Amino acid sequence: MKKISLILGSLCLLYFAAYAVLTGLTNLFTYFWCLLGMILISASVFWETLMRWIKILPKWIKIPTFSIAGICIAALLIAEGICIFYSVKKPDPGADYMIVLGAQVRGKTPSYNLARRLDAAYEYLLESENTVAILSGGKGPGEELPEAQAMAEYLVEKGVPMERMILEEQSRNTDENIRFSKKKADLENASVVVVTSNFHVFRGVSIAKKQGLTRVEGLGAKIMWFTIPNLYLREAAAILKYAVCRQI
Repeated sequence: MKKISLILGSLCLLYFAAYAVLTGLTNLFTYFWCLLGMILISASVFWETLMRWIKILPKWIKIPTFSIAGICIAALLIAEGICIFYSVKKPDPGADYMIVLGAQVRGKTPSYNLARRLDAAYEYLLESENTVAILSGGKGPGEELPEAQAMAEYLVEKGVPMERMILEEQSRNTDENIRFSKKKADLENASVVVVTSNFHVFRGVSIAKKQGLTRVEGLGAKIMWFTIPNLYLREAAAILKYAVCRQI
């Protein structure tokens, strides 16, 4: 176990460094891998001392501590399973509307994740001729235009007519994506597909249901392979937080 702890800790630190170089430290959760790596390496160095401390801990401390840790790990694994299940689930074709959730725009160009969402939306629109796309996303820091406008330009270049698109240019998060999109069309009685990155499908669909959409499914778009551990683990933690706070 001492060697395993050292190896896992080293891998966590290498993943953190690679992620920082390839994508930048765009969110605080990325530092989790650095912290976990240091904890695991420290545990391997002081393994014998750590085991002695655990053995001498009184039962009234040891049992609740390990029980809570076990419950937290089990809850995280369940949330991760739900996240993965929804990420690969495919919606039925022919929905009345699709809501494409915005993501970062670099200047006027959709980021990698946003472009993949738009590619997934485009493929769905090709097989669903009557579906109207609501492109949802406002203007954030470093963006020269609202995300919805950049999304529309991307789809127009791929041949989607503007008549099949509705632009929602005020939202800043998923909750606002759905809430403001509802003001653009009668979605509560319509069939709706929420298009987002694959790891985010469950939360996107759950937020839509929380806001009164009854016939809603999700469509997941691909993400860069090396971001999978970070984004899926972060999303599982976010699902637990939203569940505890009754946001989904």
